[in-house]
Amino acid sequence: MSLETDRERVADAASLDGTDGFFGFLAGLYAAVLVAPAVVTALALRVTTDGGTLYVSLLATVVAVVAAVGYLARSERLAVRLGGTRWVWLAPVVPFGYAGGFVLGAASDSVSGAVVGVSMLGMLAGAFAGLGLAVAARNRHAKAVLATAEEYARFTARGPERDRRLVTWSVALLMGAGAVGFLATLVVGRLESSQWLFNLAIAAGAGLMGATAERTVAVTDAGLLVGNPVSKRVRPWSAFESYAMTDDAVVVRRAGWSPWGLRDVRRDPEEVEDPDAVAAALGRVLPRR
Repeated sequence: MSLETDRERVADAASLDGTDGFFGFLAGLYAAVLVAPAVVTALALRVTTDGGTLYVSLLATVVAVVAAVGYLARSERLAVRLGGTRWVWLAPVVPFGYAGGFVLGAASDSVSGAVVGVSMLGMLAGAFAGLGLAVAARNRHAKAVLATAEEYARFTARGPERDRRLVTWSVALLMGAGAVGFLATLVVGRLESSQWLFNLAIAAGAGLMGATAERTVAVTDAGLLVGNPVSKRVRPWSAFESYAMTDDAVVVRRAGWSPWGLRDVRRDPEEVEDPDAVAAALGRVLPRR
């Protein structure tokens, strides 16, 4: 299905002139955790370092931005359109720009602890709020696209057994190496600058844990739905090139570059109740290879 057809389906499927107060709140909260640390940093560097003043300024900025942006961003149309773009995933990335506050604090003794503190707040809170905003927008896009879609088949399954085994070993390796390395920096006392690398390995291992978890997959005329109760996404068929049904995996191959098949949709065929029905549904929209 072309992108233009997908847009037309979204426009016809949902009452996009309505409002979505919860999405507006998420958008306002995300904007607030980006703006408030910048305001406090500017005050700390140019006006005052008094903790009470900075705290009141932080709260006032958060309340004002949440209210203003939340009101402006409560449009269903905005949520659905945003969820249909790749740019939505920049939301949890942008706050890491506050890492500059750590560099500034480490390089200059004149920078107050307030600058470092609000930089950490902006980075961590912004990343979590951005992730929530991206998932909420993507869910709303999926709901709008599927509102008038014809469903051909649906099943729930984990990743293939081989994939689960590889992920288990990768998680153990990353988290084990990260934990050992982090403890080594504490014992040796000379490798503090490398702690971020070991923390990153632990975080990467934790992130991989859900890679082969159970997912619901639906084959529709609008595209392929892949999701769970928390997060759902519909990709148009133009994003895929073919499918395969083997004893090891049900595979829906992504179009373009997919290193080692990491971008493909891969599920365990033993957990699919009716493989023939799934194959027939996929055959309506993709070639079998």
